[in-house]
Amino acid sequence: MDRKNDAIEALQQLITERESADRRRKGMKVSQEEAIVSDWTLTQLHIVAAIKEKGKANNTTLSEVLKVSKPAITKAVKKLLEHNVLEKTQHGDNKKEVYYFLTKSGEMLALIHDQLHEQAKNRYLRIFEEFNPTELETIIRFLNAITENIKSH
Repeated sequence: MDRKNDAIEALQQLITERESADRRRKGMKVSQEEAIVSDWTLTQLHIVAAIKEKGKANNTTLSEVLKVSKPAITKAVKKLLEHNVLEKTQHGDNKKEVYYFLTKSGEMLALIHDQLHEQAKNRYLRIFEEFNPTELETIIRFLNAITENIKSH
């Protein structure tokens, strides 16, 4: 039971430090890339990334790929359109089916988003170097359990 309490304390410390780091980042000078990305929600950034990957996408595709409701996609896309990150087009005779594609500004945002993801991935990989395969399996099981718990509440 003692190790379980230690684990709870470590998890609470992680959450506290993450929140503290977020507060510090908001008050600090950040890189130009981070400043650009901070203007957008995660959903909006993931929409941009999905469209970059697919070349173009409609609300249904984005909703399915990102596992987000269509109304949430519509709301997120609206701001991206207003800020010329996306443009929309219609194909053929079907005027109801709208597809989105990235503008030059959207391509730049996607690139910056990718770079920041790569930097984060590399930070995590350096941390994972400290663990053996069995320990990594335990970490993976724990993170999956936490994720499922969050989804169910």
